[in-house]
Amino acid sequence: LELTHNHGTEKDDQFNVHTGNSDPVGFGHIGFLVDDLVRTCDEMEKRGVPFHKRPNEGNMSQIAFVLDPNGYRIELIQRGCTFAGTCSNF
Repeated sequence: LELTHNHGTEKDDQFNVHTGNSDPVGFGHIGFLVDDLVRTCDEMEKRGVPFHKRPNEGNMSQIAFVLDPNGYRIELIQRGCTFAGTCSNF
């Protein structure tokens, strides 16, 4: 995990951080294990956190992706889950 501060951009209204979610794609994301994915997502949704993927979207119900204020994806992973049979590399 790398946290950066882009010195000199504080007063530059044109400065935009590239999240890597669009072309050119390149950045990864950070993930957190949670004890209760559905409850965590419900709480985050109540607080207005935007989602990229909810647990009931797609075939991987044990993960979700929320977006931080800059648009970076943050993965939420149900503690103890397995992806056997879901992902080709498991």
